[in-house]
Amino acid sequence: MSTRPRLPSFAMIFAAVVFVEALASAQAVKGTIRPEDPPAAITYHGLVPGLDTLDKVKAALGEPEYAGKWYNYKLYYPAKDRPGLIDVVHIHGDKPESALAEIEAATVPDGFATRNEIRGKLGEPEYELRMATWSMLDYTGRGVRFSLSRDGKTTGVAYLPQRTPRVPAGERTLVDLSARRVGPQPAPASPAPLGGLRAGAAEVDISPIGENWLNNRYTVAQPLKSRIVVFSDGKLTVAFVGADLFGVTYTDNMTIREGARALGVDHTIVASSHNHASGDTIGVYGFYPADYIKHIQAQTVAGIKEALGRMQPVKELRAASRELPMDGIRVQGLFRNARNPGLLDPTVSTLQAIGGDGKPIATIINFACHVESLEKGGREVSADFPGYMCDQMKADGLGQPVFLNGAVGGMVSGDNKARTPESSKEMGLELAAIARELVKTGVPPAEFAFRADQRALHIPVSNQDFLVRYKQGARELVRGRIVTDMTYVRLGEAQFVTLPGELLPEVSFEILEQMDGYPAMLLGLANDQIGYIVPPYDFRDDYYEETVSQGPATAYQVRDMALRMLANESARH
Repeated sequence: MSTRPRLPSFAMIFAAVVFVEALASAQAVKGTIRPEDPPAAITYHGLVPGLDTLDKVKAALGEPEYAGKWYNYKLYYPAKDRPGLIDVVHIHGDKPESALAEIEAATVPDGFATRNEIRGKLGEPEYELRMATWSMLDYTGRGVRFSLSRDGKTTGVAYLPQRTPRVPAGERTLVDLSARRVGPQPAPASPAPLGGLRAGAAEVDISPIGENWLNNRYTVAQPLKSRIVVFSDGKLTVAFVGADLFGVTYTDNMTIREGARALGVDHTIVASSHNHASGDTIGVYGFYPADYIKHIQAQTVAGIKEALGRMQPVKELRAASRELPMDGIRVQGLFRNARNPGLLDPTVSTLQAIGGDGKPIATIINFACHVESLEKGGREVSADFPGYMCDQMKADGLGQPVFLNGAVGGMVSGDNKARTPESSKEMGLELAAIARELVKTGVPPAEFAFRADQRALHIPVSNQDFLVRYKQGARELVRGRIVTDMTYVRLGEAQFVTLPGELLPEVSFEILEQMDGYPAMLLGLANDQIGYIVPPYDFRDDYYEETVSQGPATAYQVRDMALRMLANESARH
């Protein structure tokens, strides 16, 4: 790979400016409503997203208990009759005339307190998502969506500036994950033998150290790390790497994978956390950090070698999974979907390898959330909340933590109050506490299997802006198609499917629906970062995610490849 010039071209500067401007509006639903458009099914204190403005919000609700910038601006109001819960009002700016974007409310509106009441007034939903502990009813054409508890009680409402259905006729209108295994599971009477499984773990510092390694002056406020666990049964060896990085392209990841293969690793999965405070490791902002990439590659391969040197017998595998509560159609204080409120997988999963001394060798933790809890454009490099989370997990005696992010597209992002180091740390420590409690419910597998399936994927590029933004990092094209791959791993009863970018949750649900593992984990930005993976029926010409996407064909290619690998796994049973 050639070293790129340090000064970006005018075209790249222009692309970067457009990128940043688009990003600024990516954390709130867009849309404009005309007074003559059909009225919303219900309103929040008479407010209409896409029609009303900040001054009308304050006239209707008064001053918020908190107001702050999170890309867009958001206002906090206590939820009515639900102590401790918050309704969040999102605004496209802080001027009196700024448009009301959306509302994500834990307040339950009168007459819509249950599933039966909602259906009785609004009829069949356009789309329904059924999870193990909650469900979502989508009435986008009526301007609302609802989250409900397992027993059918309303837990949240999203008020939207749309008056056309999100999912058109012919697409799936029901995705049912209600049988998914989450929550405490009964331990098997006779745990399965682990077939001579061994594991080793390590972590290495991958922070930038060269003066010109990033496109601005920087300080390292919190070290970036590659956290690694390697599993082997003597016939198959798989390394999982969780890296505190914005993303790494397929070509750059291949150097790490080839280095690991030379050490005897059959499959290496390098999953970036999508950390926006790591510096741009792709070149999407106009500067490709070639020297820094070489450092990341060398350090990560050295870390894999270190983990291999620490291999020891695994006495026990312990798996656990839990859906977090969806109050206010989001996980309050942690996760939300800024593009499509309510389309969210609030699951946190762990897989622990326990050594012969009864102590954890490593704990894999998996959930989906953009790592962007620090203000963009700062000069401080940081691992953000996963760094705080992993450090605390290690201090809590959970062995080597390895964070593997999930299907973060859409924008699945933080619901924390502010974009500051303090808020980032608070979020990380809360997630570490969830992990600490979750692993206590871990159970060994009733059946043990260890196998992997890797398949190439060639994706056509219809968005030429994608090539402009990503051409700084070398990519291989085959007949005009980007080359990437996906990997399936079965370890014990746990299942992993890698995703080469930021898959939107609605597509991830269709994959998870066919996964029967405990836990079932999707690994986003794994071995590649091809941007957002948006389903064709929801592809929009005025949204940020589409500008950083290869095109509408990608989502179903990724989904179908995952389903083929899962079908192959089912055939082996």
